Amino acid sequence: MHQRRPNSSVIVATRNGSDSDNKSLEERRAERRLAAKQRRDGGKKLKRVKRQTIKGGNLRWRKNPHLEIACFAFGLFALIGVTVFKLLHGGSGGRRRDVFKEFEKKLQEDSAAKEQTYEYNTDSGFFSRLRGSKYIIPESLKRIGNKDAWYAALRQQYDTAILPKDDERSLKFVQESRARNGAYNQAAAAQTPYDIHNCPEYPPEGYPIQWPILEVTKNWPTNDATPRHEIYQGLCVFDYRTELHKADNYRHAELPFVVRDDPAAARTAERWMHPGYLDKLLMGQEDIQRRTEYSPNNHFMYWVDKRSRSERQRAAKKVREAKRHGNDDAHGGFGRGDQEEFVSAMHLLDNLHEARDRFEKAKEYAHKHQDDDEAQKEVRKWDERLNAAKKAKLEEERKNWKPPTENLRMTYLEWLEHANVTDDKLGPDNPHWYFRLIGCGDMGENTADGSCDKGSSEWLFDELTFFQPRLGERRPFYMIEPKQQKGIHCRFGMKGVIAENHFDLSRNAIALLGGQRRYILAHPNQCNNMNLLPRGHPSARHSAVDWANPDLDNFPTFPKAHVNEIVMQPGDVLYLPTNWFHYIISLELNFQCNTRSGGERLYRKEINDCGF
Repeated sequence: MHQRRPNSSVIVATRNGSDSDNKSLEERRAERRLAAKQRRDGGKKLKRVKRQTIKGGNLRWRKNPHLEIACFAFGLFALIGVTVFKLLHGGSGGRRRDVFKEFEKKLQEDSAAKEQTYEYNTDSGFFSRLRGSKYIIPESLKRIGNKDAWYAALRQQYDTAILPKDDERSLKFVQESRARNGAYNQAAAAQTPYDIHNCPEYPPEGYPIQWPILEVTKNWPTNDATPRHEIYQGLCVFDYRTELHKADNYRHAELPFVVRDDPAAARTAERWMHPGYLDKLLMGQEDIQRRTEYSPNNHFMYWVDKRSRSERQRAAKKVREAKRHGNDDAHGGFGRGDQEEFVSAMHLLDNLHEARDRFEKAKEYAHKHQDDDEAQKEVRKWDERLNAAKKAKLEEERKNWKPPTENLRMTYLEWLEHANVTDDKLGPDNPHWYFRLIGCGDMGENTADGSCDKGSSEWLFDELTFFQPRLGERRPFYMIEPKQQKGIHCRFGMKGVIAENHFDLSRNAIALLGGQRRYILAHPNQCNNMNLLPRGHPSARHSAVDWANPDLDNFPTFPKAHVNEIVMQPGDVLYLPTNWFHYIISLELNFQCNTRSGGERLYRKEINDCGF
């Protein structure tokens, strides 16, 4: 029989099958002494591992320092090897993972939570080399922007070889562009009490000067995209390098102005206007169909689609059927609409708003006087009138309203083929296309990946560093409330395109990065003279009047409106406060980008007084 000795793995044999426990302690000791003597006399000597008891009764093996050093070195080198592999290869397929990106993202989230500033992505040290010497775009943000290798390679080519940073060269480029376009001077009848190119420290009384709208449009009709160099300019133009403190005073007063010769804007304009750059940027690795608007004429009016799903499907089917039968020019955009039809729609909406207001007041009174039968009858009466007004509005829209434009998708080169044509194909009654780019950034929750728009252009935050949502001392001059930024939006216009007069509910910074655009501006106190399409209309906030051919019989207050104008050129940035009206004409192929950063209630009363 075999038995294990307590606390030992040694198996001992018992004599004659008897239990080893029957042996005395002395007998077992004698056996061990005998076995030891036999090993000393010639048997193989076995080395016994000694054990040492420590406090608590636990056992520990005597350490071997050489083995410990070898194990530690192996583990350290294995960890370094795995880390380097992940940095260089970033995982596999579409499920790439980068430990440093995750760590940076966590840091950025913590920083935002503590209201700290965004950081420049200027890392060029050890970790950058581990990433494979990837080019770091100057002044790029760690979380927002384009992080793809193709864009980094494109920027490296232009930043280091073709157009290395040189502010003097970039400023000279935009100054030469303005010189080629020719100077825009004040018309003889448009004199101002201040010098628009050397404005006072603080806004003078009555700034900006405005003139009767018909006088301005008679001097330069809005359908004429040929530059006229005597204009009615009321805005101050400030030099970024020497007059930024003046511009800051006007900005705090929530008044419009233009900043000129900003080196950052000049660099972007120079790069975008360099032959072939936009082709590579928009058609290289991102051959994407982007938002494009179509209009059968040169008028573009924003609209919100309030049609039912079935109505939209029927409209789309009608266009497809027309194209299948050979009408390749069939589209779902029908132009800005007839002014007389707008008058009818405005009248119906006025009735609707009046009925709704009277119904709410009657309901409130009846709630306080529940025993008053007449009050209850008044509620029923205005409820019936409200329902009738709603029905009349819907019938009018079904009968007369059509989408002013059609929303399409096309590539940059497809748009350029439509836009870059000779003047004989650019008349006001010919089709026009408006190309759009959107950089989402933090435009809503979790949109820094570009999810706010299909085919978004997140590299706009790397291209337009002066529109980045940085906080603290690094906040760009044009960003008033960076946390309220709603992305960067760019619109590429072909010659003659008109964006109809409207106001926006937030402050705007508008940069022109190529070509020329004419802006006609008006103070919010002109709201009642603008004859705006009212709340509830698909194109609410936009003027019902066709400024190129105003119907003064139906809109008799329009001639009372006062406006001013300015022609923006490459590198110019316009600051447009909340609720200011703007009407835009493209004078040639041009690239314009804007961003919004919060709103101001300063002019809210004027807007409320005309129904908004």
